[in-house]
Amino acid sequence: MRNLDRVVNKIEKRIDKVDSIREKVLVESRGIVSLCRKSIQLIHRNEHERAEELVNEAHKKLRMVYKMVTPHPEIVNAGFVENAAQEVVEARCILNLAQKKSLPDPDKIGVSASAFLLGLCDAVGELRRFALDALRGDRLEDADQYIDTMERIYDAVLRFDYPSSLVPIKKKQDKIRSLIEKTRSEVAIAACERRIRDKVDEFRSLLDSIEGGKKIKKKKKSRDVDLDIDRVW
Repeated sequence: MRNLDRVVNKIEKRIDKVDSIREKVLVESRGIVSLCRKSIQLIHRNEHERAEELVNEAHKKLRMVYKMVTPHPEIVNAGFVENAAQEVVEARCILNLAQKKSLPDPDKIGVSASAFLLGLCDAVGELRRFALDALRGDRLEDADQYIDTMERIYDAVLRFDYPSSLVPIKKKQDKIRSLIEKTRSEVAIAACERRIRDKVDEFRSLLDSIEGGKKIKKKKKSRDVDLDIDRVW
């Protein structure tokens, strides 16, 4: 037991070093999340160029974080690194979809399979926002396209039926299904309201044309009544 203090001191130094790195990684991870959320806000405002700059910056920071934590798996398993990776995936997917591009390649982003899947699932929530924005702009066809994309993602992620310790996706799958059903219902109501509005407008036009015809007939009758017979003869 003579070396107890020496052994404990050595372990303490190692843990202090890991803790110092953990604090730095935590700050960087929060910065990544913030950049991604700002980029998504810009995407919804159609400021794609600025949004892409923020996504690229977040992606660059994520690569740096991965380099920092590679020798320390205990930090990776803490959760906030994977959370930052999911945010990058979500922002990149939303940006690509908004620009009518294909989804990003998981290998090029350089995240784990689990982080990519969970980030893709989170993108469905933003697609719902796109659909609601389309509804507010009376663009039902666009809203239908967003729902179609949501359903395609849902069908794709349903293939993954693994233990939560490997891919914790079950809750995400349930949430996506709920979002799709809710959005589809809102789009159906909006479509029904538009059909009613169109019918009302059509009926008003018909009434206006009928009223216009009646006014013309009344004018003709009034002219006949006011006709001076003596002048005619």
